[in-house]
Amino acid sequence: MRLFVLKHFCCLFVFALLSGCGAGDPDPASVVVGNQAPDFSLTALDGTTVKSSSLKGSPVILNFWATWCRPCASEIPELKQLAVNSEVKVIGIALDQDGLETLKPFVQSNNINYTVLVGDEEIFRQFNGVGIPYTLVLDSSQRIVKIYRGPTTRESLEQDLRAIKAGNTSSPSAG
Repeated sequence: MRLFVLKHFCCLFVFALLSGCGAGDPDPASVVVGNQAPDFSLTALDGTTVKSSSLKGSPVILNFWATWCRPCASEIPELKQLAVNSEVKVIGIALDQDGLETLKPFVQSNNINYTVLVGDEEIFRQFNGVGIPYTLVLDSSQRIVKIYRGPTTRESLEQDLRAIKAGNTSSPSAG
């Protein structure tokens, strides 16, 4: 009996370690306007790794989406127009389960001109995602300025970018 209990305790302990119960894990509840965005490291369509730290220095529009999501697809032309602006980095984090097999042809056929990264449910949870499209606007230091749960427009995002440029990013609102 004692051996049985010891084995189960060890299994639970190992499970707790592997499932990330440590203090360094990001808390999805901390993904709110005014806080730093969680760190990430994801693979781009060309196979390179993109780390969130490499995005510092410019405002970032971080858009969670999937190829099968119609509201997400309606945002793509808006995001493509924003990506032409060199003062902002537009990053799409695709949540398709088929990954590159589905993403590459979709990105090519839609002429997406911004960086698309391959995401998954884990990264989506890390960013406190519930449904897509889901967009976060980050200032140049990776602080969350605005959160859009649902579709957004180029005009709204441009307004957020103007506020960042003007230094008026203290209003804790979510779209």
